[in-house]
Amino acid sequence: MIWLYERDSEVLRIETRYDNASGSYELIWHRQDGTQTVEQFSSEASYRVRLEAVERVLQTDRWMSSGPPHILKDGWRT
Repeated sequence: MIWLYERDSEVLRIETRYDNASGSYELIWHRQDGTQTVEQFSSEASYRVRLEAVERVLQTDRWMSSGPPHILKDGWRT
């Protein structure tokens, strides 16, 4: 899934997916300046804990969701 957030003139894209090849969950931050950060998690539990923490940080930092998530065709367990 791809989640889009806005704050003032900034845009942040967060991608969540499952990597079938490595068996890991991924959280990918795509920043407006072109940089990205990939976080990998070996368990669904640790992945979900991180997603909840990210949601809290985004709210605290005044990021606003800019619509519903975009669902990707691939990127989930097969």
